[in-house]
Amino acid sequence: MVSASSVAQSLLSGLLEGANYALYSLGLAFVFGILRIINLAHGEVLVLGGYVAYWLLLRWGLGPLLSLPLAALAGGATGLVTYRVFLRRVRAAPELNTLILTFGVGIFLANLILQLWTADLRSIDVDWLQEPLALGPIRMSTGEVAALAFSLAAVLGLHLFLGRTRAGLAIRVTAIDRDSAALSGIDVERVDRRAFAIGGVLAGVAGPVLGILAHLSPSVGAPLTVKAFILTVLAGVGSMPGLIAAGMILGVGEALTVTFVSSSLRELFGFALFLGILMARPSGLFGQRI
Repeated sequence: MVSASSVAQSLLSGLLEGANYALYSLGLAFVFGILRIINLAHGEVLVLGGYVAYWLLLRWGLGPLLSLPLAALAGGATGLVTYRVFLRRVRAAPELNTLILTFGVGIFLANLILQLWTADLRSIDVDWLQEPLALGPIRMSTGEVAALAFSLAAVLGLHLFLGRTRAGLAIRVTAIDRDSAALSGIDVERVDRRAFAIGGVLAGVAGPVLGILAHLSPSVGAPLTVKAFILTVLAGVGSMPGLIAAGMILGVGEALTVTFVSSSLRELFGFALFLGILMARPSGLFGQRI
């Protein structure tokens, strides 16, 4: 018999984890929504950002909050180089070419991380982020609450950037109609380059959160990419705020599956939900064109 407190704990854990899923997915969803490119190296860029924060903490004692700009810089630089060296040459080619190229970049990054930091599991341990918090029988950590706030701020910040700035407007117009954007004087090549770099920045800043709440390993990039793509489909292409809601739906569903069924079926729930949404509502739960 599952107690009410266990159900409440599962719900809260699912909501917090769902917000993390949204943060982990934000860069991939942004690039997919703007460029229609599925970046299969997304998870590895995210993990790279986490390792940058881990290394800065280990080497110079720099906390994860202070290391966020450098993690973002590492992710953005990786995205920019990936676009300029590889993707720019195949933008007009079939989508399979971009999949193959980003898959190859992901393999390269995973092996680079392996060489730099080995295959040992790493985590970003900061005392104040591990402090327990309690709401009656429900337990959480300061790090989980901080990650929730950061995830909401990141999604809101991206939403405001796209809707309130000239650069964001140029990105939106280019995503809707590239030819019309070019005719209106927008440098679409520059917009594409900037958008892919922003996707890398978003992946990079999510890395330290992963290192705080879970662990870092060269092998976790690919599963993160799969999770991010599932969430992108659930939210719908172009729905950045919808990522939070979709992430919480996925997180709560996984948590309740663990509580009432089995922990071995946790990932299966996500895939089943993914297939169900694809069949019932291909545009996603909150889909809209940017």
